[in-house]
Amino acid sequence: MLRILLTAAAMSGGVAVPSPVDPLAILASERAKMPENLEKLDKVLETPSDNANAPQILVVGDSWADVVASGSAAGLGFFQGKLKKHGCKAGVKSIAVPGTMASDWSNGTYLEKLKQGAKTHDYVWIVLLGNDALEFTQTQCGLHVAPEKCGDMLFAKTIAEIYQIVDAIHEANPDATVMGFGYDTMFGGLGCGAVTRLMFPRCYVPGGGGNACFNKQFLRIQEVFDTVAANRSFVKKASILGATQVAGGDTKASTGADRHIDMDKMGPAKYWPDYLGCFHPGVLGEDCGAKVVMEEFVRTFWVDELKCSGVEESAVVV
Repeated sequence: MLRILLTAAAMSGGVAVPSPVDPLAILASERAKMPENLEKLDKVLETPSDNANAPQILVVGDSWADVVASGSAAGLGFFQGKLKKHGCKAGVKSIAVPGTMASDWSNGTYLEKLKQGAKTHDYVWIVLLGNDALEFTQTQCGLHVAPEKCGDMLFAKTIAEIYQIVDAIHEANPDATVMGFGYDTMFGGLGCGAVTRLMFPRCYVPGGGGNACFNKQFLRIQEVFDTVAANRSFVKKASILGATQVAGGDTKASTGADRHIDMDKMGPAKYWPDYLGCFHPGVLGEDCGAKVVMEEFVRTFWVDELKCSGVEESAVVV
């Protein structure tokens, strides 16, 4: 997703008024850079894995994926670091492109690059639908469409595109396992309420339900991936919901068997700071959002999937 710096939301009579920052304009600016980022994907895909005998993981998606899995020779990404911590042997390549949406990866050049990469990887991890939600809710819904109706429309559009993506991956490599998740609850940083009010403004009119209304609709992203996993044998279910609220001490959230978030609250500000646009987990310090969400992802999915040893191993990123 796009990286933006937001100011506090302004509210007048219970109705959202325009934010001093225009997220759609910044998203458009990010998308304008996509051609130059697309050109880099061939080099990434052509680079041999330094851990060729281990399972290979391909990361595809938007800037959220770029934030958590963009390692380099100078250091491991947050995802790769957590794999190493848990003794998971894997090679990781990221072809994530900031600003992209499911509509980009479901056809054309992006899909061809994805299929090319899928042929040589055992796993494909998809991180998408944040930008889709940001754009769709503001351009197709706004104040004139009820949140429930807007959520239904967004779900119908994006699940069709995700099906196109996972089916293309399976066609390219029938042995590849695919997974994705709907992020965690975010938007707790200073001023991040501006984004929630722009996306689902009717949630914040008097009696609209506030954060619980917004979270109900934003969680439809997780529903997309859960539904696809239930209908495709090669797609596995994954979730990090509740990770940052639990880490922040919210007793109404859970990452156990009854995984759920505290619907009345957003993700803690310390884990979803405004310096990365409220959408992205924080990356500074030992107790940052990126480490919390990747710990949850690796602990609950990859440790069993890769039969990790629990003793630190090398995880390779190119």
